[in-house]
Amino acid sequence: MTGPNGQTTLAQVLLDAADAAPDQVLVHVRGDGGERTVTFARLRDEALRVAGGYAAAGVAPGTCVPLLADRGDDFQVMFWGALLAGVVPVPLASDVRRVVPVWESLGRPPVAVDEAAETLLAELPDEVEPLRLGALRQGRPPARLPDAAPGDVAFLQFSSGSTGDPKGVELTHACVLANLEQIRLAAALTPDDVVASWMPYFHDMGLIGTHLAPLAARAKQVRLEPLSFAKRPALWLEMAARHRATLLSAANFALALATRRIPDEVFARLDLTAVRSVLVGAEPIAPAVWRRFAAKARPSGLDERAPLPVYGLAEATLAVTFPPLDEVAVPHVLDRAALSRGRAVDTVLGPDAVELMDVGLPVPGCEVRIVDDADRTLDDRRVGHIQVRGPQVARGYRKAPEATAATFADGWLRTGDLGFLADGRLCVTGRHKDVVFVGGRTFHAPDVEQVAMAAPGLPTPPLAAVVGSTDPADGAERVVVFVRWAKPPREATATLAEVAARVRLALAHDDVRVLPLPPGAFPGRRAASCVAARCGSGSRRGPMRRSRSGGGVGAGGPRMRVFRPLPSLLRGTCPAGRVRGGR
Repeated sequence: MTGPNGQTTLAQVLLDAADAAPDQVLVHVRGDGGERTVTFARLRDEALRVAGGYAAAGVAPGTCVPLLADRGDDFQVMFWGALLAGVVPVPLASDVRRVVPVWESLGRPPVAVDEAAETLLAELPDEVEPLRLGALRQGRPPARLPDAAPGDVAFLQFSSGSTGDPKGVELTHACVLANLEQIRLAAALTPDDVVASWMPYFHDMGLIGTHLAPLAARAKQVRLEPLSFAKRPALWLEMAARHRATLLSAANFALALATRRIPDEVFARLDLTAVRSVLVGAEPIAPAVWRRFAAKARPSGLDERAPLPVYGLAEATLAVTFPPLDEVAVPHVLDRAALSRGRAVDTVLGPDAVELMDVGLPVPGCEVRIVDDADRTLDDRRVGHIQVRGPQVARGYRKAPEATAATFADGWLRTGDLGFLADGRLCVTGRHKDVVFVGGRTFHAPDVEQVAMAAPGLPTPPLAAVVGSTDPADGAERVVVFVRWAKPPREATATLAEVAARVRLALAHDDVRVLPLPPGAFPGRRAASCVAARCGSGSRRGPMRRSRSGGGVGAGGPRMRVFRPLPSLLRGTCPAGRVRGGR
């Protein structure tokens, strides 16, 4: 599969767009509401100069170069300049905890930085060779661009977090172009669209979904800096209304933030009638948040059919499933007990029900199947491992043959997610590791956490982590729920008791304890290790360890899953590899 306009390399997407639609624009919105407009032709010209800058700095084609840019317009010229120079760009958040392990794993290459990110250089090792954007811009456009083949690596996406052994997903020109075409078809993107986003470019949904795909479709882009969105969420929807945006994208937490922080009177004066799609992914989607956002946005004229839950991951470039356009997204209402036994059985809303979002059909040319632990295909509505096959699947992890062999097997991508198919449509129920085992039953931790966080009286916004534990002395099973609470007052006892009661009812299990932890115990990517460190003393029983894939701690051993607050996406501590929806 080639790109949306027959391209065979990613660099051709920019060159062709600038030739076909030179006056089409990318609008960069500042936190004060000011705007900088860049035409496709200007982006091409600036990127060619930066390409010359990479060459003048002695960066050889094929070199992997981390990109650190706090401004979206700077990132774009650094990224496209690298591609035009034959350099392999590696988008990263400006976070030293994330940059250093990746830089080491890449063999200590030069690091490209914009002016806003230069302050990070003082925190990096002295051996880091900076490529300052100001200097790169002084390059002369190459007389001849390096040759690239469809099977060459276009860029790397790192799907690990800031700690541990980083794994760079190798995305070839062919698989990126295939996914751009799949997104164009699934989202019905045209040059008449206006795509408005705040998502960071170091995240796959931000880079591919809100920049590369619209550029390939030659659509107008309007972008707010992520931190500006975090400070004032209304800016996102105000710019969407001002530019008559037709397509928005967001994560679940962004819908929750907008619902909580944007006053009703602001929604009432917004005109979002031009918006035809709001693509929601990047983390599990809570139906309750979905409903609250839809209700809050109704006075703005937002079409009830616009919000669409989507699913994807970095190892599949980005997009795997999309719901059909022009339908109202409705969650599955499933029997919790049946789901814990691996069957999706419809029921009615109530204390024994679980709501999960349907994330639609595979994008064109893509296949999705559900298998058991032995890779045997399961029937409809049987919960199992989600596997993906299609032209957008990456070729593997950079210099990680064992991880590649374990994840990319027999033409199928093992996503690590659990879910089921119903009439060809996918529903994601959780991660393979994100489960709690109680009494021989499997409960998906996001569902249990939602039950806990729904208890009235918790600090807003509530955060919870659910842990399953086994007493090493007598083998008794206990569930521990950690809730974020800085300084719980004496009357908090009643609230914590209510949390425990709700979880006991949901799991039909008596031994449930609820413990408050300070906000520092939920610091994004390191949440699991930080909470785990408290588990031994907090539960007054044996230590709890995180489970390994396949239950590596042994039968009956403790399993752990910790909720990671996805606003870390804004801070750069969220892995770039999951666009999960519907959990």
